[in-house]
Amino acid sequence: MEKKTIKIAKLTDEQLAQIKEVEKKLENICLVAVEKQDALFVLEAKLAPNHWELVSDVYPEIEGMSSYFSSKEDALLAKSSLKNLLKVLKAKGVVKRPIRVRKLT
Repeated sequence: MEKKTIKIAKLTDEQLAQIKEVEKKLENICLVAVEKQDALFVLEAKLAPNHWELVSDVYPEIEGMSSYFSSKEDALLAKSSLKNLLKVLKAKGVVKRPIRVRKLT
């Protein structure tokens, strides 16, 4: 099985200028241009009925956690690891929430 990686897009000067204009409007936001893939997979935690947030936002105490993955297999492995880690962190008061992998197209 071929491992997919996220590749930085090669931009023209005009495209780069357009991105910088959008960044100015968004103030403290930095945009990153990557080559388009079939899909990305996102790991989310449920906060309320029909309310899902990125796991990196829900669990900020876990440093270096990623919410986006280029393959479903990587996302499912991260989900499994996160669920096991949350069992350990439960003693420290971290709330374990339902977690899902969602495909972004």
